[in-house]
Amino acid sequence: MIVKSFVLKQHSIEAIAGLCGSGTVAVIRPQKKIEAVFRDAIRTVLIEKKSADTQIQAILDYFLSMSDSLSYIDKVENTVQSVSTYLREGMYVQTSPSAVEDYVMAKCARLCAEAVNSYVGGTLIDGTELMLCTSDEKGDQHFDWAASRQQIEARCKVEGPIVISGGYGRLDSGYIVRVGKDGAHLMASLIAVALKAESIEFHIEAHGVEGISAMTYDEAAHYCASSAAPFSSSAIWPAKNANIPILVKDISDDSFPGTVISTGSSHQRDVIAEADLSLLTVYGTGLLGRVGMSGAIFSGLASAGVNVRFIAQTSSEYSISFAVRSADKEPALEAIRSLFRSNPLLPLDDIIVLDQEVGIVTVFGSKMRNAPGVSGEVFSKMGAAGINIIASAQGGEELSISLVVSEADLDKAKSILKA
Repeated sequence: MIVKSFVLKQHSIEAIAGLCGSGTVAVIRPQKKIEAVFRDAIRTVLIEKKSADTQIQAILDYFLSMSDSLSYIDKVENTVQSVSTYLREGMYVQTSPSAVEDYVMAKCARLCAEAVNSYVGGTLIDGTELMLCTSDEKGDQHFDWAASRQQIEARCKVEGPIVISGGYGRLDSGYIVRVGKDGAHLMASLIAVALKAESIEFHIEAHGVEGISAMTYDEAAHYCASSAAPFSSSAIWPAKNANIPILVKDISDDSFPGTVISTGSSHQRDVIAEADLSLLTVYGTGLLGRVGMSGAIFSGLASAGVNVRFIAQTSSEYSISFAVRSADKEPALEAIRSLFRSNPLLPLDDIIVLDQEVGIVTVFGSKMRNAPGVSGEVFSKMGAAGINIIASAQGGEELSISLVVSEADLDKAKSILKA
């Protein structure tokens, strides 16, 4: 059995269907274009308190263009009508927009799976029935792998191809929730583990991972931590733990055989760059010797919903630098200021927060491990090119070195380090 993950687009539906033969489990997720229309409908109804008839019609037209099967058309019309009714009713009740979004976006994924299955003629399974979660007394959500695995094994014991809507699961209370950052690819990995699949295929619109023919799981995880990556690194770990190889292929171009991610041969070395970041540096003698300061800062950022992309701190304890996406800069700054305002023991006149717009260039690869001189080579190249390194970090696993540079130097740094 092979588990495959696809992003459905109007022009790719027949190509996807052609790859879903017997012995295939296909996990389908919607493209961002139609997700944006669904989210616009949610915002129009719940925030603006207006009719979303225009968006509902656009959704209907989008899915009806996929197939002329009468049974499929009937399912699309009924589902879209149910979404429209649900949103209208939500206009008049006090409800959480995030809960509404998860429910409605799961319907979007279900429609995508319906579209593919109208060509495949296999067994259609709603992914929310497979990915099961629980919530504790605080309302925090936890993925229930044991229950999910049991459900996957039971529901997927059928002949012929299986088509599953991806990205969303269900709480024990019945509420629909998003599964992780990149739910469809993560679901594909988890389903492959549960079914003991021979391989996993991620079909994307690019020549695999940067056109690289083979990578280890760890190398792929480093690359996929970048915002420019075609899928999240979270989708790799289940496959790694079960030693199931992942093949990343181009859905639109068969000329490139794809990138194989496995325990096998590793890539020599590569470079990724990430722009639109802000480097925030908290420094001052008020930080010296204060137990728990790092924990307090990063707990505050987590509470503000800010994801930290980079961290650097020296043993002097004089400063902590971390990078966040530029869109998260203001919430991050407010979280830090709030921490200082609420702590009477911190000398506020001694704490400074420095804000810089930056990019991060990362050199990664398994063959960097236990290889003397790699860091020296990287820093020498940057120095010779006249590029100032604002901050740097290297993990103890010796798989990557990240350098923070000004945004103006980012493209030049990437080009030099790839040479």
